[in-house]
Amino acid sequence: MKTKILKSTLAGLVILVSGWANATLITNASFETGDFTGWHTQDLSSPFYALEVDGAGVNPWGSFFTSAPTDGSVAVLHGFDGNGPGMIKVGQDITVTSLSTITFNYRAAWLTTFNANLERNFFVSIEESGGGVVLETFNILTAPINSTMNDTGDLFGSVGLSAYENQTVRMNFVWDIPEHFTGPAFFQLDNVRSIPEPTTIAILALGIIGLASRSSRAAKARTYRKT
Repeated sequence: MKTKILKSTLAGLVILVSGWANATLITNASFETGDFTGWHTQDLSSPFYALEVDGAGVNPWGSFFTSAPTDGSVAVLHGFDGNGPGMIKVGQDITVTSLSTITFNYRAAWLTTFNANLERNFFVSIEESGGGVVLETFNILTAPINSTMNDTGDLFGSVGLSAYENQTVRMNFVWDIPEHFTGPAFFQLDNVRSIPEPTTIAILALGIIGLASRSSRAAKARTYRKT
């Protein structure tokens, strides 16, 4: 039975590794070039804190968190506020393969108590190649009006792109700033990755758990017969 479990595990790992090998290619996914190589960016003309790639130790407002990249030594940072209405964008064209989910880490802080009437939002926009026509949006985070958040902590986000398999699309991380300077904020984005769809991993895990369970029952049965 141990041999069967080992064979099943190895077979599952082969499938999983094949999926990762076929994952959607993202250029400079953790921004470790120290800049936006491979990415298209847009910032507000007068941001609270300018869009940049930087390392640990950045803090634009005393009570907010201090930047700490989650993968490598740098991350995307910006102020999530400024002379809106306008949008901050970080995106690139990607060719979507099978078994692809885009994952990323993000962290935020805000103080929307300066006469804010509209929420600020962070979302992922899937657009036609080259940008422009929006095909789908995935809302990730909302900063409510009249609220204070000094640190959300490191959060995990993901979007599934199976609907765009074999297509080239623009994947845009977008921060909507609907008003003009309605309170300081801070945002960190890092560790953008493409991985197999969660179902692939779940099927492997369930298969191993099932075999282990059968092995356990068989061992108990043998013990019972001996007694």
